[in-house]
Amino acid sequence: MNKKIWWTMKDLEQATGYSDDWLKENVLLRPCYKKILDLENGGFVYYPEKRGEKWMFIAARMQEFLEKYFVQIFGR
Repeated sequence: MNKKIWWTMKDLEQATGYSDDWLKENVLLRPCYKKILDLENGGFVYYPEKRGEKWMFIAARMQEFLEKYFVQIFGR
């Protein structure tokens, strides 16, 4: 099986088991994480600027981030 290099939001949902709404609220749009994640800041997540654009993630780096920040994300 080919391992994906890039994830879409659907891939991230599948990988985590959480909805896009939950992921946005608890991870992607939280300022403390967004400054790490956002491509504009040297991160590895493309935040859509216009309606219809897709969220895109560098799969390996997103997985690494989720593992590194697991306790902070869920330990509240």
